[in-house]
Amino acid sequence: MGKNNEDHLKGKILFFSPNDEGASYFTDSLIYMCDHNSNGSLGLIVNRPLNLKLDDLFKGLKIRETKNNSKSAFLGGPVNPGAIFILHSSEKSWKGTMEVTHNISMTTDLEAIEDIAQGSCPEEYIITLGYTGWGPDQLNDELSDNAWMTFPENVDLIFKIEPEKQVDEMSKILGYDIRMINPGFGNA
Repeated sequence: MGKNNEDHLKGKILFFSPNDEGASYFTDSLIYMCDHNSNGSLGLIVNRPLNLKLDDLFKGLKIRETKNNSKSAFLGGPVNPGAIFILHSSEKSWKGTMEVTHNISMTTDLEAIEDIAQGSCPEEYIITLGYTGWGPDQLNDELSDNAWMTFPENVDLIFKIEPEKQVDEMSKILGYDIRMINPGFGNA
């Protein structure tokens, strides 16, 4: 598989396709794809805020001198819910920052978490607990089975639109209700 093929999902937004089997863990979730290669795939759900303020998260991590931060932490996915991921605008980076696209990076460094707690933040960011992961070729197989719809990166949608309005906003941008598309239509 060529490099271009491997990277084709990086920076894309995935939406779990509605199906006849009812609700799933991922129903109504928008997942920003941070990495996709032959070893597997990693994404972060960007529209599932938790009932946990960043202030309380930082206190729980015993970070001193925190600036008041009433933003919510997000549920990034079902894998490793104790791990913290920062999805952020790319103008700021730390030692372990991975640039996903020119606009958006992902960081897991404790130093980055401490900087944000102390008010030295990227222009745009969300902090998630856990991530969504797929093994080698698993996501490609699921895409072949039409389990996911993919959309281009949209920085404003991810960082500026309220989470509960993001699916509607994506539908508005596209001109159709993404909740109503049945990808299995026409398949035997």
